[in-house]
Amino acid sequence: MTPGERNGGSPPGSKPAGQHFKRGLIEAAVRDNEAIGARPCGPRDEPGARRVRRPRRVSPWSLLLLLPVAAAAALGYLELNRPPPDAPPAAEVDGAVQTPEIRFTGPPEAVDVSVFPLPVERIVLDPGHGGSSPGTAAGGLTEKALALDIAYRLRNLLDDRFRVAMTREADMNVALDHRTLIANRAGADVFVSIHVNWLPANRACGVETYYLGPTDDPELSALAERENSEAQGYSLGDLRRFVDGVYAQARQDDSRALATAIQESLYGRLRSENPDLLNRGVKSAPFVVLIGAEMPAILAEVSCLSDAREIERLRDENYLQSIAEALDAGIQSYAESLLPKAKLTGA
Repeated sequence: MTPGERNGGSPPGSKPAGQHFKRGLIEAAVRDNEAIGARPCGPRDEPGARRVRRPRRVSPWSLLLLLPVAAAAALGYLELNRPPPDAPPAAEVDGAVQTPEIRFTGPPEAVDVSVFPLPVERIVLDPGHGGSSPGTAAGGLTEKALALDIAYRLRNLLDDRFRVAMTREADMNVALDHRTLIANRAGADVFVSIHVNWLPANRACGVETYYLGPTDDPELSALAERENSEAQGYSLGDLRRFVDGVYAQARQDDSRALATAIQESLYGRLRSENPDLLNRGVKSAPFVVLIGAEMPAILAEVSCLSDAREIERLRDENYLQSIAEALDAGIQSYAESLLPKAKLTGA
């Protein structure tokens, strides 16, 4: 006996056990076929005799050969009967419940997307207010209409480099917590909520950008309270729990970086058209619309309706386009700032 035989292996020159097993399967199938072919079906030499077919005996070895086919059929059945994905949250339009449609724009086919290797690919724009919530209003202008106008302009600027969606594309109600939920379900990389501010009397217009966080400023607390007044289904305890959870997340740093890039762009570009424009800076505040965002998320106060001269500027489409261009430049600056990090990590 060779060492290989003592260890349970095959002797030299013999076929592996796997080949013996396969040969056994084939020989069993051949024997079954021969037995079926040799089995008489009835007396052929008697005229008028009926042929009686007997049930065929199936070998267990033949059944083994059918297992892969059965497994593939089962997997195909499960794939065809997979349940559809969850629908996006519903919104209310004129008292009727509707489901906002998540529609991303895409770069034109003539553009090679590989020339824009940005880690930011999907952007969700959130025009503030809408439907029964006009936001601030003055001089025949409303925050909800201005925010939607600017969001459309911004989308047109962004969609040659990014995929862009909006939380609303019409004058409709969308709950505050549903806005970031829409962005989360769409897999957005950036969330930008667009608003128009109202500052106390005798103050020049200013721009400011917020990320989610605490504040001890009474003015900011009042602004957050005003913006959060549309929140549905939250208690004070829920708000504290959600906000406390977000403060400890790394996304806060990313949101601060996005807010900084947008604020610098807003102030730098709009000051040329309004020399009296105030840079009110980057701030944190507990806005419900930013709670729950799984991506860098900011709220930009791009103008104010409490300044009579600013109202006249907001009637000018060129000024609205300048605001959109400033937001576009801020988002682009933030996206480019992530490029070295993406190269180092191989993303």
